[in-house]
Amino acid sequence: MKVDEIVKAWVNKDDHGPRELGRYWASDISSITGGYLTPKSFFNKKEVDNFGVKLITSGIANEDMLTKIFTEMNVPFKAQVKKEMRVSDEIVLVVKPDFVFKNFVLETKYPYKPIRNGEIPLRYALQLECEHRAFHLPVYLGVFGYPFNVKTIAYAPSRKRWSHIVKALTEFHQKLKVEQKKLTN
Repeated sequence: MKVDEIVKAWVNKDDHGPRELGRYWASDISSITGGYLTPKSFFNKKEVDNFGVKLITSGIANEDMLTKIFTEMNVPFKAQVKKEMRVSDEIVLVVKPDFVFKNFVLETKYPYKPIRNGEIPLRYALQLECEHRAFHLPVYLGVFGYPFNVKTIAYAPSRKRWSHIVKALTEFHQKLKVEQKKLTN
């Protein structure tokens, strides 16, 4: 087996467990609002292609390095803290930022397109909004670059964006319930 094949198999292994009706990840909000993750495709495992595998592993490698730096420099933080937020009686939003510090949250990304003018793209802003709502702390986007560096951009919370997220999740959930009902009949 080639190294690239091993890495692709590792990225595509199913270790997150099956998706559940009513339980949604903050990292999926952009895919839901953008129509990439649909009620018909929600329960299907989609294999990550070679380009996606490279982006994912690059991000993980950078995140692991930053974790090592924080740990060795005795910076107090917690990594991958999972919080569940009840959005409604039927909907739970799972939020799991990369780094949580006493006074702020840091979500890191290794984007394939450069971020211009310090403007956080919507695909990231939706997740950052969820992290702000879950932790009630300022949130920063940490943008990895090459050679290794991390540029931080402050996220400005938005009630309008949060309302958009809640509405999109509620609508998605209702459509998913209908889709599941079709499958069981």
